Amino acid sequence: MQPIQLSVFSETARLRQVVVHDPGPEIDQMVPGMMEKLLFDDILHGDLARREHAQFRQVLAKVADEVLDIQDLFVEALQVEGVQAAFFADLRRLTGLPEATCDFLRELPPAQAAGAVIGGLPWEDAPAHTHWEQEFDYRVRPIPNLLFMRDPASVIGAGCTVNSMATWAREREPLILSYVFRHHPRLSQHTDRERWFDQVTPLVRGEIKAPVSLEGGDLLVLNQRVLAVGCSERTQADAIHLLAERLRAHRAGDPASFDHLLMVLMPKKRSAMHLDTIFTRISEGECLVYPPYFLKGSRELLNVTSIDLRHPELRMSTQPGLLPVLRGLGIDLEPIFCGGNDLIMQQREQWTDGANAFCLAPGVITSYGRNIATAEALARAGYEVRTAEAVLADPGLDLLDGRKRLIQIEAGELSRARGGPRCMTMPLSRTSV
Repeated sequence: MQPIQLSVFSETARLRQVVVHDPGPEIDQMVPGMMEKLLFDDILHGDLARREHAQFRQVLAKVADEVLDIQDLFVEALQVEGVQAAFFADLRRLTGLPEATCDFLRELPPAQAAGAVIGGLPWEDAPAHTHWEQEFDYRVRPIPNLLFMRDPASVIGAGCTVNSMATWAREREPLILSYVFRHHPRLSQHTDRERWFDQVTPLVRGEIKAPVSLEGGDLLVLNQRVLAVGCSERTQADAIHLLAERLRAHRAGDPASFDHLLMVLMPKKRSAMHLDTIFTRISEGECLVYPPYFLKGSRELLNVTSIDLRHPELRMSTQPGLLPVLRGLGIDLEPIFCGGNDLIMQQREQWTDGANAFCLAPGVITSYGRNIATAEALARAGYEVRTAEAVLADPGLDLLDGRKRLIQIEAGELSRARGGPRCMTMPLSRTSV
């Protein structure tokens, strides 16, 4: 197997390798009684969600060298000698899963074990374990949020973070990612020195009891020097400071690495759960934003704490507005409005992830087709708007010909899961910039 070299120094450089997760049985296992705890607002139609996701993967593959599924990577990591036993020992420490269940899972073939960890296992005699008028119970509960690969781990520069999730529903996901990064034959060459943040390892070792949360939807690599991190309902300021300290320490030995971390102080509400639900960079000179949080004079304008990593200690200053702060660091971005200029459409389409675009290459982005006003705003900014169906039906289409394009993904089901195209992707490598 050819090793994968982690390399993400941009949000927009051409995609080389990216990890996704096809929504599997974990979507089908979810029942209404567990919906809120599992962070979903509705029950998804599994087969339709899978068809939409398959189309999304095909669009990614028009540009990316490899589109990998985390479940496949997890299975391959478990096949390494000793890894499966170690994983289930750590899983029990992390989640308190009964020893008998862990013993059962440990003896399964790796593919079945991984499938159970992700897809869940109902009790074979479910009625004996469930009070139907109350709440469904699982032997191993499903983790349907793994669809949103952005959050449990992130690649930043030539290293990674194994994130710590804010909610019980997602506590298992970073452990899976930790084992993939440590043990998968294509990734195991990376060392702990290249791990910028990790609360999972000390948690399962008993070294800490209350990890601070950091989620990948709040992490944006704006260029080789500047990282933006949302301080949101899912990411705590203490976690951002830990990440900043680690990057500052690394910079002491590598002055060419990140020199500024921008902490965007966000409202603590579900509609803006991560920074990438209100701001994404889509080209060298453009970003897609939810206007009230970024326009000068707005009562909702977000403050930004700039953390300078170039000194023996962190130096911080706070001022209003992400865009002027970026301008001061040499990143001059023209904002394009999610929802266009209509105040009602801005709110509606931000809710359906109109601001959560994902870049395949500079100016080549994907978004949900239902966000019509956002697409019109992008068209006015010079983007050619095409459906994913039309793009996939044109074998001669070169998405790297330098034209700006918006590729609209069918997402009647996926959009109901409360995450957009960027949420569903974890880039491992982009071309050098």
